[in-house]
Amino acid sequence: MLVLFAVSAFFWVLQLVLLLRTRAVLPLLSSLPPGRLEKWPTVSLVVPARDEGATVKEALRARLSEGYPALEVVFVDDRSTDDTGAQARALAVTEPRLTVTRVDTLPEGWLGKVHALQQGLWVARGEWILFSDADVHLTPGTLQRVICWAETEKVDHVCAMPSVQPGDLLTSLSLASFFRVVVFGGRMWAVPDDSSKAAGGVGAFNLFRRSALERTPGLEWLKMEIADDAALGVMLKRAGARQRVLIAREAVSLQFYPSYGVMARALEKNGAQLPFLPMLFGLSLLVAIEWGWLAGLTPTLWPAALAVGVLAAIAGAVTARWLGNPVGPGLFSVVGTVLIAAVLARSSFLAWRRGGVVWRGTFYSTAAVRAGRRLL
Repeated sequence: MLVLFAVSAFFWVLQLVLLLRTRAVLPLLSSLPPGRLEKWPTVSLVVPARDEGATVKEALRARLSEGYPALEVVFVDDRSTDDTGAQARALAVTEPRLTVTRVDTLPEGWLGKVHALQQGLWVARGEWILFSDADVHLTPGTLQRVICWAETEKVDHVCAMPSVQPGDLLTSLSLASFFRVVVFGGRMWAVPDDSSKAAGGVGAFNLFRRSALERTPGLEWLKMEIADDAALGVMLKRAGARQRVLIAREAVSLQFYPSYGVMARALEKNGAQLPFLPMLFGLSLLVAIEWGWLAGLTPTLWPAALAVGVLAAIAGAVTARWLGNPVGPGLFSVVGTVLIAAVLARSSFLAWRRGGVVWRGTFYSTAAVRAGRRLL
């Protein structure tokens, strides 16, 4: 038990040290100078969507009012069974900057979202491409600020960490842990180092030069990668792209999942990536380390254990505030680790029992998903 306490104490001290290091390296999007360019490069915002008729018109209008002077929006209706495509096409009649394309059939060996992004990429004409989901909100002026900075700094790929609108309590706790693990597990502090292999990618905001993508194997290399956003960053970095991460806070925001149940169902698609028993072992080990400071609650060590517990709460809260997320759930992100671990363990078990996963209405066998992994 003493060893577990020591490991947990070291883990949380390391987390806080790396948090301070990451904060010093990754700039806030709001801190970038507004700047001006003699000629703004064209940005193609590619938005894939499926069965989002309830919100698609409002979402597209928000994108078109972002204010970037050379913007085109490419909306990909990915086999929707509702009026998603019809609403988008109706808006395109009066909005020349909006192009709508539809996917009717999914080729064998492609994940639906990655295939939809590929279709949008073929239509897009921009020098810069922005992959962003339909439920992501950009505040006016965000693209101008980022593009001006990227052009000045000769950056090829910019990913922005969004703030998350809170859902229910369990989801907020889960996401507090999730983003903390992403920051540290993804070695975000090393991404801006051009000599480092560390790479980043964020589905809410993946902005890259078309010329940088042309130096890679292309989206076909990612066609069966469920974590396509992060894998895109890996692919670009390996091809020599200069990559940077921004902390976007209110400039880029989304409601990740409205409830814990919705999150659990959405993450079922991730279950085929790893075998159930190794996944369960890894998650259990992470939970044990994060909660290991409780092993020090003995008469001789309880002050030290309490100090480590406070340190864990501080690390979670500081991370949440830095990212622009609610601080309260961040204080209890260790609870969120248990919640997110339960969701991922469930998804892995279901994938094992079913022999695969269902995503965007299509079944993919476990063997096919694992054969197409690029991150592991």
